[in-house]
Amino acid sequence: MDRRETWGALILALALFFAAPAVAQAPQDLQRWATINAAAPAPSADLARQAITAAQADCPADGASLGVIEPVTAWPRVDAAIASGQLANAWAVTIQRVDCPQGFARYILLRDGSGGLTAQMVHVGQSHVDLDSLAGVVMTRAMRTAGAAAARDIPGCSPDRVARTGALARIDMIDDAAIGPDRYGLRDSGTWREAWVFGICGRTLTVTMDFEATPEGLKATPSPWASLAR
Repeated sequence: MDRRETWGALILALALFFAAPAVAQAPQDLQRWATINAAAPAPSADLARQAITAAQADCPADGASLGVIEPVTAWPRVDAAIASGQLANAWAVTIQRVDCPQGFARYILLRDGSGGLTAQMVHVGQSHVDLDSLAGVVMTRAMRTAGAAAARDIPGCSPDRVARTGALARIDMIDDAAIGPDRYGLRDSGTWREAWVFGICGRTLTVTMDFEATPEGLKATPSPWASLAR
């Protein structure tokens, strides 16, 4: 399987791993999430590195540096999995890999009810998008723009080939200077811009994605075109 297909499959697997998303969270849930994080604090960098090394298949882990390990307790699927007893808590971390063509990768660290820690790749690159949005409406909108451009601009790339070959290759951060504060994995204010790079029909297309975090949820606006790599 092509690496890009593998990464896309991992995103889908993560989305399906957890129970159905919980309803939108209210401000009073901050105390509940704080209590969960006090009971199940973030793993040490060494433990996180061990879990990521065990999960990493596309690139050597030697020399990789870990970013901040941030709780994602408020992600609806994570919240639902904690409530059902599947998880004790979960965290996201972006690592920088020195020996890989794609230097950054984002992982979710999962602490199960018995205390075991595992890691799964969410995507290659850097992003501030929560898992539920990534695997849902955001991916759908980004892929729709990339697919339309591929079918229009790549000879022989029909809509059915777009559906069969299209996959997210990586996410690049363009500008996050105006991003709002993170609250256990979610934000209710701020804006930022990312570049979503897709591999479709043997070519590479980039869709610029603008995000706005609001109390009602994440708003994602793709550019009306996709840039085709030459």
